[in-house]
Amino acid sequence: MSHKIYKLKKGDTLQSVAEELQISVSALRDYHNKYCDLEYLIPREDKIPSHIKGIIISDKDITIDDKLKNIHCFSLYTNGKYEIGIKNVLLVNNETISENESKNIWNFSEINGCIDLNIIKKNILKSNVQLKPLLDIIMMINESTDHLKLALDVNNNIIEVLNKNEILEKWEEIKLNKIKFYEFKDEFIKIIVKQYDHAFKNITSHIQKNLLYQLIFFSCAKLKYPCLYPQLLKRQIVVNSLLFPEKNIIYDLKYTSKETKEYLLFNLTTEVPSTSLNHFKEIYEKGYSKLIKTAFSPTFIIESSYFFNKKNNKLEKAIIYVKEQMNKDLMYIAQYTLTNISLKM
Repeated sequence: MSHKIYKLKKGDTLQSVAEELQISVSALRDYHNKYCDLEYLIPREDKIPSHIKGIIISDKDITIDDKLKNIHCFSLYTNGKYEIGIKNVLLVNNETISENESKNIWNFSEINGCIDLNIIKKNILKSNVQLKPLLDIIMMINESTDHLKLALDVNNNIIEVLNKNEILEKWEEIKLNKIKFYEFKDEFIKIIVKQYDHAFKNITSHIQKNLLYQLIFFSCAKLKYPCLYPQLLKRQIVVNSLLFPEKNIIYDLKYTSKETKEYLLFNLTTEVPSTSLNHFKEIYEKGYSKLIKTAFSPTFIIESSYFFNKKNNKLEKAIIYVKEQMNKDLMYIAQYTLTNISLKM
């Protein structure tokens, strides 16, 4: 039997080494203890005795050097077209207040290291009859950002929207030609326009905190596979709440990965630090505690799966589920799907 030695680094624990090598803690400990001298036995606890400088592993296990070879840069198709499906529902006291569904076609390209995005087709498949006039107005407003030029950093964070002037000019044109009539009819539309004025003047921050953009560009990150134990990404994401858009949510991202018959599959999950929930409690107690008698008990969940082409590491499809819940009687649920349709058009 041939072995390898995993050299321990400062701060290593049995759990961290097991995750790095993608094997179980018990298998790692048992293999080492089977072949080491008695003085180097690892006890049944996570802390590794300080006199142990290395762990004996099977030559079949993945070493750090081997693992570095399995870091890949995954990305969207250049000049690729994706169908983006969006479903969402707002539930209050177990009643559906709003339910909407749409499908759009987004065209991605890369120019001088920046992402160029054009939304070339939009279809509303389902919407509440009562809310449809408002949704139609918001659709017109959102035409302002049908074209985006985005600069990303090495970790695929959006660092700047590059075509700010183009967006502002288009927004002013839409306000004048399409929205002004509705402003005269409805004071509420004036409030919405004022909010979008602020958003478009701060368009980089607005796009940076958009949940869908954050989750799409996750797929361009440098990722490892196989990755059987959840790996914490080095970055957090800060996004606008879907229930309360004026408030932010901080998510910690973790992922696992494996090879399937057709794809390289990456599953993403999230956690929300408890310290970031206090401002939601204040909003809930001020605005909803009289309407909804259930106590504040928040849950924020994102679960998503990304399917990459095995040959070129390009994203073929993704499905993303999001749930924001203040308690069982107030929740917002969304589903996003991305499907590569480049060859079908």
